[in-house]
Amino acid sequence: MGRTNIAVDDAVAEQLSFEAGRENKTQYALANESLLSVLEVTKDGGSPKQIYPSWKFVSMMKDVGCLVLPEDLLEKLIGKMYDIDKDWLLKAWYDEGRRLGDFLKMSAVNPEDLAKVIEEFQVLLPAQKIEFKKITGIKDSTRYGGSTYEIRAMGAGSSLESTACADQFIRGILSSYSLNISESKLSRGIISIKATETRATL
Repeated sequence: MGRTNIAVDDAVAEQLSFEAGRENKTQYALANESLLSVLEVTKDGGSPKQIYPSWKFVSMMKDVGCLVLPEDLLEKLIGKMYDIDKDWLLKAWYDEGRRLGDFLKMSAVNPEDLAKVIEEFQVLLPAQKIEFKKITGIKDSTRYGGSTYEIRAMGAGSSLESTACADQFIRGILSSYSLNISESKLSRGIISIKATETRATL
């Protein structure tokens, strides 16, 4: 079997050495195993950058007890329950958002960290794309006293009912970070929210 020398950064070599020792493998064996996994992904049209988020997503799915459902089935279930008990349904989505927010807060402590998590793992959220950014260049004119953030969700459901559920889910996440809704707009599949961080006053 032929061998090829590959140059890597010192930090990568050090981490490879550490992980190989931790797994009781040679650096050659771990590097070979890792490269084969990456090549399988790229061969099918993927990117090496997708590997960690995908693994993290599966781990988080297990940790929070998520179940993947077909979109059409979810829309039918939401439509049925919306007619039977709208208030219960919206609260259930809010509570699940709050539960996920509490989980995310263990690693993403503040809203800035939450923005990074949403960008990396937005597949966990009930929208095709979510943008979360801090609004800069404005004076602190809110009654809450903290930074203001803008959250935009696109592809958040195919009906007003499912969009309303996604809206409550996002509100639940924001509540875990003491972010108060100051402005909100909702149309089918689109959610726009401005939220301000609460700061305790002495």
